[in-house]
Amino acid sequence: MSITMNLQIALSALRNLLFPLRANCLGCGAATGCREDWICPACRKALTRGWVGASPPPKGMDAAAFAYTYHGAAVGIVSQLKYRGVTRLAGFMGGDMARAYRFIEPTGADCVTCVPMHPKRRARRGYNHAELLARELAARVDLPFEALLERVRDTPQQARLDADARRSNVSGAFRALDAAGGRRVLLVDDVCTTGSTATACARALRAAGAEAVCLVCYARAMK
Repeated sequence: MSITMNLQIALSALRNLLFPLRANCLGCGAATGCREDWICPACRKALTRGWVGASPPPKGMDAAAFAYTYHGAAVGIVSQLKYRGVTRLAGFMGGDMARAYRFIEPTGADCVTCVPMHPKRRARRGYNHAELLARELAARVDLPFEALLERVRDTPQQARLDADARRSNVSGAFRALDAAGGRRVLLVDDVCTTGSTATACARALRAAGAEAVCLVCYARAMK
């Protein structure tokens, strides 16, 4: 048996170990064959149908791009990353976000930052999912990641609130570092629902002197 064939067999075994065909789809949870990114073929098709790209930005943003609409498979994927610690999903999610970002270029952005998590919540979860996505996006668009924002209030989760409560909840919750002055920033989050969080972050960045703020998210909730 040739060295090439032995290598192919070894790579195939490794692939089956890392991505078993009888795995639960991370989009819908079904026990089905998943050869790519642990997403079943049906969820992959659903994501493709929900592609967004450029979209009207929330208040205070110069431009916005989203990979997908927030329904079906996208909901499952975000939940797995955000609440179940499946951090390997950030890689292919970041790739999709980079593809969406191309639809709003050129932005003149010189850095990527993320919606920050309060230190207490980050300590409980162990990571900030938005930072994982921001770092993946930064690597793909060849920009530095910089933590330019702080969360100064430990607010309740936005998902549990209506639109008016969301705006009130994040009002004054963020502070930008002085390093934001004069910067053109790409702000990253996982999901944009009402845009309240993005708007509050943009307000803080501009108060610190940022020249422009664009938003890139994995998904956007559509009316």
